[in-house]
Amino acid sequence: MTERPGRLVLISPSGKKLVASFDVANVGEAGLLGLALHPEFPKKSWVYLYASYFAEGGHIRNRVIRGRLDGSTFKLKEVKTLIDGIPGAYIHNGGRIRFGPDGMLYITTGDAADPRLAQDLSSLAGKILRVDEEGRPPADNPFPNSPIWSYGHRNPQGIDWHRASGVMVATEHGPVGHDEVNIILKGGNYGWPLAAGKAGRGEFVDPVIDTGSETWAPSGASFVHGDMFPGLRGWLLIACLRGSMLAAVNFGDNMEVRKISTFFKNVFGRLRDVVIDDDGGILISTSNRDGRGSLRAGDDKILKIVSEQHT
Repeated sequence: MTERPGRLVLISPSGKKLVASFDVANVGEAGLLGLALHPEFPKKSWVYLYASYFAEGGHIRNRVIRGRLDGSTFKLKEVKTLIDGIPGAYIHNGGRIRFGPDGMLYITTGDAADPRLAQDLSSLAGKILRVDEEGRPPADNPFPNSPIWSYGHRNPQGIDWHRASGVMVATEHGPVGHDEVNIILKGGNYGWPLAAGKAGRGEFVDPVIDTGSETWAPSGASFVHGDMFPGLRGWLLIACLRGSMLAAVNFGDNMEVRKISTFFKNVFGRLRDVVIDDDGGILISTSNRDGRGSLRAGDDKILKIVSEQHT
């Protein structure tokens, strides 16, 4: 797991071990953010990270870096930058990275507090990027020689793929309310800053969920799979920050929204990410020490949900 001040740590039954530390721009929403393992890990023991840093003139930028995890020392080696110069700011850095079912690495970037960049195809801000394991744009990307997969995003925070259909879904922070859950299409324009929420304008892709006046601040998201929660299999779980809850979305065969449920409302505070463990358990991280939450005993935590009755 990553810790925003710049630490990459390994969690095991014996405790927490420091794998690597980085000099990052640990201010506001910036810092050491997203983490992804190579799809063939541990055969290919590459670890991918999204990190903010101070560039010349004190400007914040973001980069995607990669290192090899040494299986004997659990230290990160051969660290190099794959993508550099992604615009950053005190807010709206995006930062979620995840490998898709096509073996490509997808990267969310925020608008870096400059909304106009989201519509600018010469900028990497306000986008979802798609690159191969070496950080190169694949030939079938929608814009020639560009890592951009979709654009017009404000601050996308979570991405995952529906297991049965392969459809890609992303969560996104709206301006005031109008948080979104989007079906991500190749080359799609999601409207920001010309539109927020369901605009009903043909040139933009509308979200499947628009929270209207309610603010969820949706962050990490994962589809439930495995046998531990058969009643939730195929549902999208969303960790919500300001909403302080775990949202669950049930989709129909055509990815239409059938039902939205909520869990743990105001129980654990701000929730940053949710992933499905190898055994089907649900892992949730809290985010109450970022200056925006109310501290609870032992914060911050990683929680594991192993049944409907026990945590």
